[in-house]
Amino acid sequence: MQIRTIHIVLFVITLATTFLAGFFQGGSISSGLSFSAALLFILGTHEMGHYIYGKKYGVEITPPYFIPAPPLISPIGTFGAFIKIKSPISTKRALFDIGIAGPLAGILAAIPVIVIGIKLSTIIQNTDSSIEHGLTLGSPLIFSFIADSIVGKIPEGYDLLLHPVAFAGWIGLFVTALNLIPAGQLDGGHITYAIFSNKWHRRASILIIIVLLIFGIGTQPIAQYFQSYFDGTTFSNYKDIVIFEGWGGWVWWALLLTFLGTKHPPTLYDEVRLDGRRKFLSLVALLVFIGCFTPMPIRI
Repeated sequence: MQIRTIHIVLFVITLATTFLAGFFQGGSISSGLSFSAALLFILGTHEMGHYIYGKKYGVEITPPYFIPAPPLISPIGTFGAFIKIKSPISTKRALFDIGIAGPLAGILAAIPVIVIGIKLSTIIQNTDSSIEHGLTLGSPLIFSFIADSIVGKIPEGYDLLLHPVAFAGWIGLFVTALNLIPAGQLDGGHITYAIFSNKWHRRASILIIIVLLIFGIGTQPIAQYFQSYFDGTTFSNYKDIVIFEGWGGWVWWALLLTFLGTKHPPTLYDEVRLDGRRKFLSLVALLVFIGCFTPMPIRI
């Protein structure tokens, strides 16, 4: 592994900014250290999954670059991490393995972090002030399952106050979901390109951008505009299902994917198809994506 000074400097700065983020959350040095260690463990494991398989296939690939961010800008003290691939990838099989290795490694790292974090979390009683000024996180299926298994049913009027370690685990699921979006050159886009043709990858990318815009804007504005037409119709019986608020972050992601482009660079030998084992792993990746995704990640 060719670690350069820039990798070390960025990691140390990210270590400091994530420590500050954890310190602001929990109000103690231990919360800062535990949050930073948990989050960087998940992010680092994800990127090392890509790195190890990139090296396995002889790809020129860099160690992870961690991106620090002041806690006032990013509440988690980082914008994530990334690796750079500097040489073409030989086949779709290699592309698939490199692409899927990161999310699978990341989810395997996030689950024990969530378990530890939930055990460190506390159940608190809701008050008017806590509801007014609180930050509510969406609950992905995987996170909900682990929390329910450990804590059980939370009484009405109470809520689970997440320990910084549990929050780091939640971020791990969110990052995994973002990376597995089947569009562009995200990990999910690599998997989609490896399974299907370039044409279907581009179509899927455009469809995902449209869906993200819908999730970002929400259907409430549309429903309010056409409310007079829907009143008294069969549609009004199902409005609780199809009408939802948007989360502006999805609009940002739709714009980012549009800016980066919907095309995927070809591998050197695109004609090499995936085998049955890799197609099965693609279904596993889809289930992981569903388990990590939440339409409204953050509500203030």
